Order: sequence, then structure tokens, then C-alpha cells
Amino acid sequence: MVRMRLVVFLPLCWFVSTAFVGTPWRRRAQKEKGECLVARQAAVKFTYFPLWAKGPACALALQHSGMEWRGEFPQDWKGLKPTTPFLHLPTLETEDAGTIGHELAILNYIGQKSQKMSGAGAKEFAVSQQLMQQAEDIYQKLSQLKSGMLSGEAAAAFWVANDQQTHNRNFGLKVYLQLLEAFYERCGAQSGKFTSSGVTVGECKLFSTLHALKLIQENILKDYPGLSNFYTRFASEAATQSVLKDGGNMPDAFGQYFKF
Repeated sequence: MVRMRLVVFLPLCWFVSTAFVGTPWRRRAQKEKGECLVARQAAVKFTYFPLWAKGPACALALQHSGMEWRGEFPQDWKGLKPTTPFLHLPTLETEDAGTIGHELAILNYIGQKSQKMSGAGAKEFAVSQQLMQQAEDIYQKLSQLKSGMLSGEAAAAFWVANDQQTHNRNFGLKVYLQLLEAFYERCGAQSGKFTSSGVTVGECKLFSTLHALKLIQENILKDYPGLSNFYTRFASEAATQSVLKDGGNMPDAFGQYFKF
């Protein structure tokens, strides 16, 4: 009788573990391949305005990650604003971490879900994080231009100044792009990738910023072959094309935000 119970019980345990949980070695293999281990969980909800500003990098990362997600444009921003963590968008509503505010925090949440998005090992993780921060530096300068905080001669200088010896608060766009081009070479990048996956959260953020620049000036990357290769390769990815054409899982595409 005991033996019969064991015969029935053991296969049942195996079925439950594989059908609903997954074997430990299968989960480990998935992670090593960069597969998202949360793809079967309930979809996360991403909210942002229909503008190519702080939202597209997150949409790109979500689309490339394989996570289940849905996007939403705010219908009543005045009513929604008080409910957000920091009174601004984007936000990401999740089951395991609650509602997350801030673009970079959302990107890092997505990154920690899989090796594909975070980078393979410490070196690629560091590469991704540096790209994220450098891209954010450029974004902040564009924001200063749009708001008028950077105006007159200083605004004009941003597009042409290339003095790397000045204080970094005075860096022009050419300096930022020169530094990124040099970083691309130091990473030993090939086939337009800074990392082995080519779609880490830092690369998503960098592409988003470069695309904002190209919307302003189409040939902005003509003197930077490495960055041009990266941009072209990333843009050709199916997940990227989905976001560019119709916003991915957003209700519609993101429109140009920075216009000068």
C-alpha cells in the first residue's frame, strides 16, 4: 500500500513542479540564456504621456525584455498626479514591487528581471549603467534647452562646443558624443552592440536619447561611426520597430518632444 502511494505521489510532485514552478535547473538555464523568468506573471502597467521624452526608454526595455506589459496614456493627468509616487510620470505598476516612479528606477527594475536586460556579469552591468547615466546627462541638457534654462550663447554653444577640458557642466553635445564613441571602442563593441545582448536597459536609454537627437537633426551621428552602427542596429530590432511605429503596447506611438 505504501509503495503504491509512493508510485502515485512522486509523479504528481514532478508534474506540479514542472507545470507550475519549473525545475531548478530549467530556471537556472533560462536565466543564463537571458530569458525573462516573470513572463507568465500578470502584466505590469506602464503609464506615460505620448511624447518621446522620459517614457520611450522604458517602453523599449519592456518590449525587448519579453515581460508581459500594457501601456496607458493618462486620460486625467490632474486626477492621476496625486496618486503617483513623486507627482510625475512615468510609473510602472507591478505585483512584486508596487508602483515604481522615475524612469531610471523603472529601467533598473526591468534590468534585474533577466541577464539579457541587465548585462552578462559585472562588466556588462557596469557598461549598461554608465550608458544609462551618460544618456541621462544629454537628456538633462535637452531639457534645459527646452525650458529656457539654457539660452542665448550658451544654448548655441551646446550644439557646437567640443572642449573636453572645460567643466562638465559646460560640455557641448559633441563632447558627450565623443565620449560615448570612445566608450564604444573601449567596450570592444561589435555589430553595433555595447554588450552581448545589445539591448540592456542602458542601451535602451541610450537609443532613446540618440533617437531624440536624430528627430532634431537627422545627421547628428555622421561623425560617430560606432554610435551610428549602434543606432542603426538597435533601430532594426523587431521590438524597437514596434515601439517606433505604434508605441509597442502603448495606445499609440510617441510623438516628438524636443523641437528646436
